[in-house]
Amino acid sequence: MILKLASAIVKNRKAIMAISALLVVVGTWGIMNSRINYDMLSYLPSSLDSVKGLDIIDEQFAMGNMIQVLVRGESDATVDGLVERIGAVEGVKAVHWVTDLASIAEPAEFRDEVVTENYYAEDATLLQVSFNKGSNDPEVKSAIGEIRNLIEPYDSQLAGAQQVELEEVMNKDTVRFAAAALVLVTAVLLLTMPSIVVPVLFVLTIGAAVVMNLGLAYYIGQEMSYITGVIVFALQFAVTMDYALFLYHRFDEERRAHEPVEAMTRAVAATFKSIFAAAATTVAGFMALTVMHLGFGKDMGLTLARGVGITLVAVVTLLPALVLAALPLIDRIRHKTPKFDFSRLGHLIAKHAGVVTVVGVLLFVPAIWANSQVKITYDLSKSLPENLPSTAAEEQVAEVFGRQQTLFIALEDVGTSMDLERLSGALADVEGVTRVFGYGSLVDPRIPVEFIPSEARDAFYAGGFTYLTLDLAYSMDDPEMAGALDAVREVAGAEWPGATYVTGQSVLMNDMERVSQGDDTRINIISVIAILLIVGITFKSLAIPVALVGCIQLAILINQGFVAAGSGEMIFVASLAIGAIQLGATVDYAILVTSRYEEELTRSRDRLEAIKVAVAESSQSILVSAGTMFAATIALAVMSSVGIISSLTMLIARGALISFAVVMVILPAVLVVGQPLYERLSIGWPRHTVKGE
Repeated sequence: MILKLASAIVKNRKAIMAISALLVVVGTWGIMNSRINYDMLSYLPSSLDSVKGLDIIDEQFAMGNMIQVLVRGESDATVDGLVERIGAVEGVKAVHWVTDLASIAEPAEFRDEVVTENYYAEDATLLQVSFNKGSNDPEVKSAIGEIRNLIEPYDSQLAGAQQVELEEVMNKDTVRFAAAALVLVTAVLLLTMPSIVVPVLFVLTIGAAVVMNLGLAYYIGQEMSYITGVIVFALQFAVTMDYALFLYHRFDEERRAHEPVEAMTRAVAATFKSIFAAAATTVAGFMALTVMHLGFGKDMGLTLARGVGITLVAVVTLLPALVLAALPLIDRIRHKTPKFDFSRLGHLIAKHAGVVTVVGVLLFVPAIWANSQVKITYDLSKSLPENLPSTAAEEQVAEVFGRQQTLFIALEDVGTSMDLERLSGALADVEGVTRVFGYGSLVDPRIPVEFIPSEARDAFYAGGFTYLTLDLAYSMDDPEMAGALDAVREVAGAEWPGATYVTGQSVLMNDMERVSQGDDTRINIISVIAILLIVGITFKSLAIPVALVGCIQLAILINQGFVAAGSGEMIFVASLAIGAIQLGATVDYAILVTSRYEEELTRSRDRLEAIKVAVAESSQSILVSAGTMFAATIALAVMSSVGIISSLTMLIARGALISFAVVMVILPAVLVVGQPLYERLSIGWPRHTVKGE
């Protein structure tokens, strides 16, 4: 069956190349038109009160998706004219300024102090601009660009536009990242492949699969995270290059006895099973990400898993066609490649397997301890490039107005003005709250509603809700922040007779931390169980999967432990994703060594001799695989100014090297020492025979 399929693939290779070219064109168009999400907070579950509150604040009071404009040294009349021009920009929903609550014709000294301090400080005034649509909408991005142009003649700064600025940074950097990754991957392949043409064909094949995968997002209506887009590009190359290597090496082997077309047919048939098994373990690791409570996990996990599947198909269909078409060129252009001899390492490990195994087990202790010293941060602002203008602007707003964080409390309109005043007073007493602003800040609760101007009331009451604004003195990474938010929630719930929804960026980030608690453990458990099952079925063993997965888990712990020796801080996205990614991507190294050990043990019945050959023969393939994974991700780790991307890709790059070292040193020793156990707990595992028996 597989042989017939392989024959059909090779026979129809011209049609396959034509279809692939068409799919690449379609995929490219999809990439050009796909929507990228730069708002990590949008992946929070919609059931959270903070998310519901943000929707209420946005829909009813136009204060959800908002930027701030700080203007210095201008008269009220000048600023009022600027407010009108900004309000006329397409996509702007409202511009909130002092004119919402008082007339600029009124002398400043006669204005309510609460109103004044809300919009004025030192020689500066603050405008708040809200939009009709979400921050990822093209209309909003265009509107922010127009607002920049409008405020440029003034001494001004624009805060809150980090997502738009981040997109601009990423658009500039993505091409550089891609070029650097491709150059480094090609360089690694050139060092290990005897023909310069073959690495180019590998890159073309997997590159086509990447374009199809990323382009498919547009056609299925997926709004992909910016992190997913970058990570998928690098990882799809990194984790699937093995498939191309397996196929080409088998083709080279088959050519010794068969003409090219027959050799390729046999190569496709012979490697399909091993490539499929390798892909299954990788997909299992990536799919574990989808259990993350944040929608980001599903976005990344499904896209990575889909990419592996598409590459699998491309390698067994497009690559054979390209290799056969370019075969004369491959044979003509050849160069010498360095050979890395690991036979001495295999001999040393075989001789001291017991000691190496004990060392491997003991390494878990410092690795686990180092992991416990790593601080996980949920402050997304720390992952942004330091030179974003909006970041500097927010620091200026915080300095001038004394506001570190601003919260909103959406309140169901079931209470009286006296209830609102009582709630405001209780919130003002919460430690860390520096200001409470709302309807009661401007209107005496004893004044009957019919005597209040409709404009003033409408600014604070709409759609069955009212709201309060709170300023906190704590920054996001302040340990007092979480306690202050809990206290605000508790007071709001106790003092107000209706439903309350506390929201704002700091609340959403705090909820992101709460929602993510336990996700890393859950993801790791699911990925480990899935891969244990796949490896167990592959080797028909209960013990072999434990040995293999245990070694990769050691590599993961060591990798994460390195963070403690550096900054000591890891962004939560990297913490959640690295375990499943490193396990799924590098367990193939362990499978390859174990398969070769099993094969050699069947021949020689001597476990020491078998492990020496297994290490020597499999090391080259694993070195190439780890090298391409490192090359594909290290450029992003070094070049990216976006903390989430640089942190995660550095973990992946370092993880590839650590997994290589563990699989080459620790795993062979574990295989030798555990041989009696594998014989008892496996079906068909070859038995070791003591010499002389």
